[in-house]
Amino acid sequence: MKDPRQWLTERASQPGTLACGLRQPDGGFISHSVDAAFPAAAVEGILNRFDTLAAAAAEGAATQWNTWAFEQGQVRLVQRPDGWRLALVVRNDSPVVLSLDLLCQEFLAMELGA
Repeated sequence: MKDPRQWLTERASQPGTLACGLRQPDGGFISHSVDAAFPAAAVEGILNRFDTLAAAAAEGAATQWNTWAFEQGQVRLVQRPDGWRLALVVRNDSPVVLSLDLLCQEFLAMELGA
C-alpha cells in the first residue's frame, strides 16, 4: 500500500501545482498547499462540495474525474469507487496541466487502505 501523504506531497511539489488534497473514505483529510491563495481549508471545501460526482462514481458511472477552469488555473477532482477523493489545483500556464490525466490514472490505480 502506498502512503497517501507521501504521494500527495510528491505531486504537490510539481511546478505549477497550487494545492492538492485527499479525502479519505472515513472523512479524514490530507492536504498540501504551496500557494497562500489555496490554503488547506479551501481545498477541503472543494472536496466537500462535489458530492454529485461521488454519487455517480458509487453507481459505477463512466466519469471518474472532472475539471473546472478558473481565471488562473484548473481544479481537477477525481473520485474512486472505494471512497477516496482527490482534488488538484494547478496553474493554467504550467507543464503539470499536461500531466493531469496521468496523475489521475495513477491515483485511480494506487493501492490505498480504506
